[in-house]
Amino acid sequence: MIDKFRAKFVEESSDNIHDLEEALLLLEKDMRNKELIERIFRAMHSLKGGGAMFGFNHLSEFTHHLETIFDYVRGGKLQVSTELISLTFSAIDQINFLLKTGDLTREEDLTEQKAFIKKLQSFLSGSESSSQPEEKKESLSDVSSGPETNEKTFLISFLPHEDLLKNGTNPFYLLDDLHAMGNAITLAFAHKTPSLDLFEVSTNYCFWQVILSSADSINEIRDVFIFVEDECELHIDQVSETSIVNRPEVNALIEKALQTNTQLSVDDFKQSEWTRTEEQKDTDDKKKAFLKEHKIASIRVASHKIDELVTLVSEMVTIQAQLSLYAENSGEPTIMALTENIQKLTRQLRDNAFDVSLIPLQSELMRFQRLVRDLSKEQKKDIDFIIEGGDLELDKNIVEHLTDPLLHILRNSIDHGIELPQERIAAGKSPKGTIIFKAYHSGANVIIEITDDGKGIDPEFIKQKAISKGIIEQGATLDKKEIFDLLFISGFSTRESVSDLSGRGVGMDVVRRKIANIRGEVSLESETGKGTIISIRLPLTLSIIDGLLVKVANNQYVIPISAIEQIFAFDQSQMKNTFNNVVVINNEQIPYIILRDLFNEPKHDDDKFQMVLIRSEEKKLGIIVDAVIGEYQTVVKPMGRYLKKQEIISGASIMGDGTISLVIDTSRLFQSRRSRKVTHVEN
Repeated sequence: MIDKFRAKFVEESSDNIHDLEEALLLLEKDMRNKELIERIFRAMHSLKGGGAMFGFNHLSEFTHHLETIFDYVRGGKLQVSTELISLTFSAIDQINFLLKTGDLTREEDLTEQKAFIKKLQSFLSGSESSSQPEEKKESLSDVSSGPETNEKTFLISFLPHEDLLKNGTNPFYLLDDLHAMGNAITLAFAHKTPSLDLFEVSTNYCFWQVILSSADSINEIRDVFIFVEDECELHIDQVSETSIVNRPEVNALIEKALQTNTQLSVDDFKQSEWTRTEEQKDTDDKKKAFLKEHKIASIRVASHKIDELVTLVSEMVTIQAQLSLYAENSGEPTIMALTENIQKLTRQLRDNAFDVSLIPLQSELMRFQRLVRDLSKEQKKDIDFIIEGGDLELDKNIVEHLTDPLLHILRNSIDHGIELPQERIAAGKSPKGTIIFKAYHSGANVIIEITDDGKGIDPEFIKQKAISKGIIEQGATLDKKEIFDLLFISGFSTRESVSDLSGRGVGMDVVRRKIANIRGEVSLESETGKGTIISIRLPLTLSIIDGLLVKVANNQYVIPISAIEQIFAFDQSQMKNTFNNVVVINNEQIPYIILRDLFNEPKHDDDKFQMVLIRSEEKKLGIIVDAVIGEYQTVVKPMGRYLKKQEIISGASIMGDGTISLVIDTSRLFQSRRSRKVTHVEN
């Protein structure tokens, strides 16, 4: 059971760290923002408290020292600086390591942990020395033990649920934390405790009220209960603008409450001069109303359960196709009507299942913001990273496979693209470079564009580099698009020297290959001196697509409808007038591929066949097939290991009659056609 709670803590801690990094990046741009400082402190407090509760003792100890620094920041005793933010980012890396490994056992890890803690302590003591006049320096103990000012009095009602003890929570620790915040009196109510024969040792029967005088805010008091918010009923009300804990009137209220086993209420404090204002009462009433009306807006679901749901829905789509075929063959009106209803429900269920599996890109973008920040400082470049469309949602399986390609692209933008400040000034640019990450919908696809305003790419330089490497022949005629496509060839690099970021001949070829694996495509545009745009086109989901079923010889194939622009009837006479597999349609030259030739099928006997016109970016390509059967909701299954390397097949689908149809990867069709204009690199 404890392992289950530890795993949940690690998962929730990842969310806290994500929130912490996001707040730090924002704080670096607005170093006086108190809300961000409070947000950072709360995230650290959660990590510290959870670590102690679930056995991550080294994590709790480490985070305590980091929290102390930000407690000083929150209290105005220490100013936020770039050095502090950099130190905190390094500390987050250590926290991630501690979450992954648990308590440290290796001597070198323990030594490194102690050195980092010493670094945190040195930063705090050094900041104190530099920020305070000599005669006003105070030690940490002096600050914490000094007289409190602006104390207010709060009534805290803490009513734990019966199963609070089962998750390892000790409520007395929470009460101790409240007493540490100021002058407090605790009232314990145990009248709900049953007789001994009905008593369960793991069940909580008590609840408490605390009258607390403290200079801390309600939010800071609420932080004490941050790990039990969902396992208790909690009310925190301010009952006076001053400290009234030791007043005789309060003692009388306490004595009466204990004698009658009756909870104190805010109304009990109304009759005296330390009552709250009507405005405060209205605010508290609104808070209580909000608590009563609160509904659970979202739940956390394990990733494997979502995968299983999508798999089951995919199987249901396949069975529904079989049912539709049976109903069509039977011709019975009742069965056909039922089949149509099931088809509608299946489509709705499919859409809902995939909505559940979608996650916002923003969840992964934090690591990219951190990457740009760290690498730009390492290379002494000033870069502004702008995100547009981060709330756009994608299939989680696509997002998982997208991380590495995006890291490659951003590294190249920082290393190759953005110039040093002095170079940018000399070129008439702002010393600060800009990288823009933009995501948006385009029909049934998602487009991601990464734009930098750096020095761009010289196509003539790329061409000469390719000739020197033997990739293309001297005198080869290539347009600008085809020259930039050379950058995606394995082993091609424009960098003469090897750096930590690039120059090893590995990068853009990996980007194209990994994006192709999720049925996406990548392209590059650049202008010398102005910058580069890398575009990635992705499907919304990988498991089920709307496809067009076509026939070639005795086999059936599926072409994704999202790639199709138009369908034409074609005959042999039109084929005779073509040259180099290019046909003129509506005064436009369209290259085409004959699938019978591509799959080594015998020549077509009929005079009539059809062309499916597909589009990729600004390019068009015709696919010659024997016949178009119709639209088909396709469940895409991965290919086996022996067929995995097929260049233009991305998967297979089981038809309603049990036969197999192969799914054509249209983006790879375009790539295979383009590659004919260059020499064979792989050989």
